[in-house]
Amino acid sequence: MFLARIAFASILALSFPSNTPWDKPANQWSAADTNKILEDSPWAPGKVTIETKYSQKYSDNLTHLVSDSPINSQTSPAVPSMQISKGGTPDYYVKWMSAKTMRLALEKMHRMRINVAGIQPPLKVDESPDYVIAIEGDEPMRIIRDAKEDLHDTIFVELGNGFTLDLASVQCIDGADADPLRTEFHFPRLIEGKPAIDPDTEKVIFHLRATAKREMPNRQNAIAIRVDFRPKEMRAQNVPDL
Repeated sequence: MFLARIAFASILALSFPSNTPWDKPANQWSAADTNKILEDSPWAPGKVTIETKYSQKYSDNLTHLVSDSPINSQTSPAVPSMQISKGGTPDYYVKWMSAKTMRLALEKMHRMRINVAGIQPPLKVDESPDYVIAIEGDEPMRIIRDAKEDLHDTIFVELGNGFTLDLASVQCIDGADADPLRTEFHFPRLIEGKPAIDPDTEKVIFHLRATAKREMPNRQNAIAIRVDFRPKEMRAQNVPDL
């Protein structure tokens, strides 16, 4: 009887597919589906936490665990840390841009905007060699481009095992074809030949802090945020997509 119930539940699950757009092929996405992926999905969380207090933590050379007090401050590498101040939704989006789902949605939206007549080739994107997280908007880009800080110290991904994933590079996507205008932060996908992030990880946290060297009146001149991403939920048609 128990096995029969499991089989019946499996049949029901197949009979009633998920309502999420990312469980369908990209060529079946509607405009509403595409918007949801780009603005309210596991790859584009709606909540951005604003942070105000910055502190320094340390990673133990032997255990690699992060703590407030180093065993030896001369040899323990510093790890940036931020204290949560409040939650909010700023005027920009932070997205996991290396995911194929996200980049397919961007291409789908672009095609719908230009409304080209005739048969279009299938939507297709290549695997990204890096993990890429992007923040949209010209104000964040202005601040980050002209930051006082060494961005390698203030932009990182906090992993669930106590380690951090260090920033590899920053790219500003602001040309005529930028859609949307954004700043991309690249992180290594592999460490010692292994994936830096386990796709079954419950949560990783993206941290960003930057202060503009040249302040502009009546403009935002600093940014400090954290965004929670949940790799275990970042799956398209039941396949991990980071």
